Amino acid sequence: MVEVVINIPCPRMSKKLLKELREDISKTVRLRLAREMLLREWDAKLSKSNLSEADSLRMGREANKAALNVWKRKGVL
Repeated sequence: MVEVVINIPCPRMSKKLLKELREDISKTVRLRLAREMLLREWDAKLSKSNLSEADSLRMGREANKAALNVWKRKGVL
């Protein structure tokens, strides 16, 4: 597992705000990583596809909606 350290130069930050920032950053990073993994997987699967651009865009919209629903069910969003 990779650990990311972020230094925030604010000595008087409340513990509550710091906790909220940690959660927000964690959610953002998880979403970005999930997106990157999906894109790589789809690139590999669709690299030799004969789909039209319109079909690809339609499928992309459907995938975005499905991913959003998954993240909502997991409580991330």
